[in-house]
Amino acid sequence: MIRSKVNDVIVREYALLINGGNNCSIDCHSIPRCAFEWLLMHGVSNGEKQRELVKVKRYGKSIALQVVNFVGVLETPCRTRIEILPKIAAEVYEPKIARMTLLKMLAKVENLKLEEFKQTQLQLMKQPIYELLIAYFLKIVSKLLRQGLRSEYQRVERESSYLKGQLQVSKQIRQRPGRRNLFHVSHDIYNANRAENRLIHSSLKQVLKWSRTSANQRLARELLFMFDGIELSSNYSYDFRLWKNDRSLAHYRILKPWCELILSYQSPVAMVGKHDGLSFLFPMEQLFERYVAKQLRNQLPATLKLKEQVSSHCLTKHKEKDWFRLKPDIVVYNKSQVVTVMDTKWKLLDASLDSKKNKYNLSQSDMYQLFAYGDKYLNGQGNLYLIYPQNASFEEPLNHFEYKSNLRLYVVPYDLETDSCPIKW
Repeated sequence: MIRSKVNDVIVREYALLINGGNNCSIDCHSIPRCAFEWLLMHGVSNGEKQRELVKVKRYGKSIALQVVNFVGVLETPCRTRIEILPKIAAEVYEPKIARMTLLKMLAKVENLKLEEFKQTQLQLMKQPIYELLIAYFLKIVSKLLRQGLRSEYQRVERESSYLKGQLQVSKQIRQRPGRRNLFHVSHDIYNANRAENRLIHSSLKQVLKWSRTSANQRLARELLFMFDGIELSSNYSYDFRLWKNDRSLAHYRILKPWCELILSYQSPVAMVGKHDGLSFLFPMEQLFERYVAKQLRNQLPATLKLKEQVSSHCLTKHKEKDWFRLKPDIVVYNKSQVVTVMDTKWKLLDASLDSKKNKYNLSQSDMYQLFAYGDKYLNGQGNLYLIYPQNASFEEPLNHFEYKSNLRLYVVPYDLETDSCPIKW
């Protein structure tokens, strides 16, 4: 069977996908009709639990599909691969810089080991994001094989023509007359068919299906040959629960988050519909929130403690019950006392839009939300922070916003290149 050629499309968040034509910009790209119709059917929210991947927008006399704030890559049944990159700049946009930023954030949030990513490796960033991730995964598996696959003793029960191990007396008594020459025995065997190796084998099988580069495909086939005697995992979640973390498996630890990522057990959003094409999608708002929280936790003074998604207060009470739970992204404590409350927003602000009409592109609902956090978590006194990604139009903190005389909100930029953020602890 000859596989059809893959059609690669590179866009960024909130770009338009056009049905046919010759558009090929980062913000407006044409896709084949079959891909457009599939996304229209499976990517638009139907009001149920389905995640919305695209929105229908008016485009001249026809319609277009606008990708939302998911980043990564997805593949349609007609072999159109759409790589969606984060919108980290409003003006000059470099896809390779966006890929490097995304990979750095994924490495931190998903505990992936990508120590070799350096500023000098920008030439590698010309490859699609999934090929870069696959290349690093294959490299780690190669290192694992050099250190050796681990085996374990496993109890097996079988019929044997000779007595080996422990005789299963009850089964032997019930043995049918024509088979009394066989023994029901149980014994231990020592082999590599264990949960960790099954998951790695399944991950290798998956990335071979996804990859397009000859180097990745060749290495994946070579590695799969080494797993020839190991079964594929038939139950990912069960095998992940069996994954051991003892000293003899120390060199396996680095691979667990990679397998979780590839097998869609933890992070990626699974595409809807019965389609087994490549789908590596991450909600950018959650990725930015988790990344900032992890980086700030490392920068905290030793006396302070950071917690994510705290929900210890509610907006109001009704009939003696809590209503409308308040869940700020980040709460910083000094022992049991709240020091500050922070929220992250994946949105590009513009410090030059300081008119009463534009308000720097700030959302009024976000301002109300932070006021509620300050009133409930800080008892109306202290400093609150709204953290946005830094860009050319927002490089310095805005002048503070005063809710009350002792309750202030600071809107600050987070530099994704240097991981610096002007917060006063």
